[in-house]
Amino acid sequence: MHALFTSIVVAAVCAGPALAQDANFNAYYEAMWQEQQAANRMAQQRSVALENQVGALEAQMQTETRLRDLEGRLVASRLPATDATQAASPAILPANIDAWMAESNARVRAAAANRR
Repeated sequence: MHALFTSIVVAAVCAGPALAQDANFNAYYEAMWQEQQAANRMAQQRSVALENQVGALEAQMQTETRLRDLEGRLVASRLPATDATQAASPAILPANIDAWMAESNARVRAAAANRR
């Protein structure tokens, strides 16, 4: 009988915490866990959004830097502006442009006919 009583007491002590748990207590922890999971998802979404913004700003900065570099190169490589007084004199041009073009065409045909 003493062994039976001891086994019942041991069983009650071991089963005590499981029997003592309240359904509301489990629901409270489940709600806290769900809330934490939602907060984690929101933090992850904010992190991704901020990373996207940083990437976009870096790309914009690189584009602006490259445009400034390109503009600097264009300014340096532009041809100097010509003065209207230094333009070719009309006396250099032939009086009859059609005759001049015909002579040029004849020279080109003659050179093409004398292939080696």
